[in-house]
Amino acid sequence: MTFSLRKKNKRIAERKTETSLRKTIDAKPLGIAAVLWFITLLLFFGSGVVPEINLVEGQKAPATIIASVPFNCENLSETSFAQNKAASEVPPIFIINTEYEEKAIQLINAITSRLNEYHQSSINQKKQIQQSIQDLLLGTDLKADLLINSFKENEIINFQQEMSNAVISVLNKGIISDEVRMTLFQGESSHSLTVIFNDSEKTLSLNNIYSVDKSYKDFKSLISGNDNRMIAEYIDDLLIRPNLTYDDTKTKARRNQAIDKVKAVIQSYPAGTPLVSADEPVTTQTLLLLRAHKEQLLKEKDLNERRLETIGQSILLLAALIATSILLRLIKPELLKNPNKLILLAILSLFTLTFARLLTFLSMQTTIVPTSSLIYLVPYAFAVLMATILINGGAAIALGFWCSFATAIYFDQSFSVFVLGMFTTVTATTAARNMHKRSSIYKAGLWIALVNILFACIIAIFNQPSLLILAEQLISSIISAVIATGLTLILIPLFENCFRITTDITLLELSDMGHPLLQKMAIQAPGTYHHSLMVATLAQNAAETVGANSLMVRVCAYYHDIGKMAKPEFFAENIQNGNNPHDELSPHMSAIVIISHVKEGLALAKRHKLPKPILDAIEQHHGNGLIHYFYNKAMDINSNDNLNEADFRYGGAPARSPEMVILSLTDAVEAASRSIQKPTPQKISNLVDEIFSIKLQDGQLDYAELTMSEINTIKESLIFSLTNMLHGRLAYKPDENLSKKSAD
Repeated sequence: MTFSLRKKNKRIAERKTETSLRKTIDAKPLGIAAVLWFITLLLFFGSGVVPEINLVEGQKAPATIIASVPFNCENLSETSFAQNKAASEVPPIFIINTEYEEKAIQLINAITSRLNEYHQSSINQKKQIQQSIQDLLLGTDLKADLLINSFKENEIINFQQEMSNAVISVLNKGIISDEVRMTLFQGESSHSLTVIFNDSEKTLSLNNIYSVDKSYKDFKSLISGNDNRMIAEYIDDLLIRPNLTYDDTKTKARRNQAIDKVKAVIQSYPAGTPLVSADEPVTTQTLLLLRAHKEQLLKEKDLNERRLETIGQSILLLAALIATSILLRLIKPELLKNPNKLILLAILSLFTLTFARLLTFLSMQTTIVPTSSLIYLVPYAFAVLMATILINGGAAIALGFWCSFATAIYFDQSFSVFVLGMFTTVTATTAARNMHKRSSIYKAGLWIALVNILFACIIAIFNQPSLLILAEQLISSIISAVIATGLTLILIPLFENCFRITTDITLLELSDMGHPLLQKMAIQAPGTYHHSLMVATLAQNAAETVGANSLMVRVCAYYHDIGKMAKPEFFAENIQNGNNPHDELSPHMSAIVIISHVKEGLALAKRHKLPKPILDAIEQHHGNGLIHYFYNKAMDINSNDNLNEADFRYGGAPARSPEMVILSLTDAVEAASRSIQKPTPQKISNLVDEIFSIKLQDGQLDYAELTMSEINTIKESLIFSLTNMLHGRLAYKPDENLSKKSAD
């Protein structure tokens, strides 16, 4: 019975909403739609239509494609050949190692120094010096005594100078090892190389560079005298070593510079040139030819033809936008009266479409985004996830339909693009429904990735791409899901603040009874704390009966009376031992104290940065209602004076949303229920009827977005819940009459 009643109330509400929509046509939604349509046109078609490239690299061409117009295109193989040639013309770079020259001169100086010491030393010292000379000659067949006997004391200096000059002369010319000659130059002497020595460089022929054998010969030829030449032959391998070191880093850098200077080789292709043959594997060059041919076709199109094409695409987009509006009206008609949320949907859709445009640009201009994986990288799920969390699933479905349709038009009316977008939309909407914590977004991202992968595999059955391309598509599907999930986690708080939207995730975080405000209220105003918990339970049950946001009602109920913490002892639920402070105050002053808890609550909520629904709950749970008890008391005291009724009214606004109406009614009913002695179902029913009647007569429900049928359903829910809660409960001793209890 309850279910059928809810369906009936829902139909009444829908008819009411549809009637209001027919009577008033708001210009704001039309303006938002027009701006969205225009921006989309500029975004997609301002820079031209996406070239139609149905083939992917590695795929076999289904048919031979022949150029219908002459065009120019880069020849990748010729460009590569020119680059390789330019790189090969850069000679390898060698660095002269000066360390070998320094060591050779040091050895010559050490030998000649020991020879001088030998001739000037005593007989006892000569043997020791001779041994030191022999140590210096280690690795050669030269004996120290032969070297000593070869020179008179006055000949040593000339020997030293001659050997030093010969070493410097040979090493400065440069010596390359035989191993390097064979590996780097293949033993050919016609090559050139660049030698860097002392911050200067010169390019030489390999013929002008010493080999090891030739360096030995020239070294000995620079030594005069047979005895000296004989000594030089013994120690040449100690003094002369290959001192040219190949610098691979500098060589590669210089060759890369040469490659960068090579211009792309542009080749002309006349009409009738086969661009790809049937069953021929598609290469990078093939795709480049097809793209260049398509671009040339677009350039040579007749102006009228291009205008007609643009008009046709514009009409398709407009049709998609109209279809989206109809879908939105069917699913969520009240959304059309909320420009704020419509702007949010427009921004989310433009983000998705802009991302698609950017990916296409990167695919056409660079190799970062493979053409075969382009459609799988578009993050449809981001906009859908955001819309589901921030608004609802119905709005997300409509948004996903628009983004999928518009993107499909952009990708040359591709049906597979539209289907992929809708697959993602349904998956993201389903996964994000009833999302109660931020970590659930990761689970939604996993489902989106799995669905995208499944779709890619299904498409692969028909297109039969190579394994490499299929792997790229699968990876792109995962990347798209990761991007959508990451952006959602990052941007949800920003969109909540900018558009003043409170998600269920935020509400659930605020429902934690460990929140500082709730903990403080439990200590400072325990009666108010208990009252808030009771109101939350009653209001949540009532909200569920009329399809309102029960979570929002419950959380708002927790915080609606936080302002009472400023002066808790002045409110009935916190008064103990019968000591009522209002007995010592005038009715005017008591009313001021009671009214002030709304203002204090708003200030406290803003200080703790509580969201707008809670601020509305604090302001609207009493509306601008009259505090009957103190007003009547003032009338009794000042029966001859005219009282200003406004002094005894709350300064808030009457409740508007279903959630705030439910909270206002439940708050009054729960407070008044404490005065019932020996509660019975009839007493409870009479009390609730009276409270609802007071609210109606006082105009507190004049702006409620609820039908009378729904209000009656709320009443029945409260009666049912209170009857169960108060059954068998001892009655509270009433300190004040019904009107005062309802006001608090």
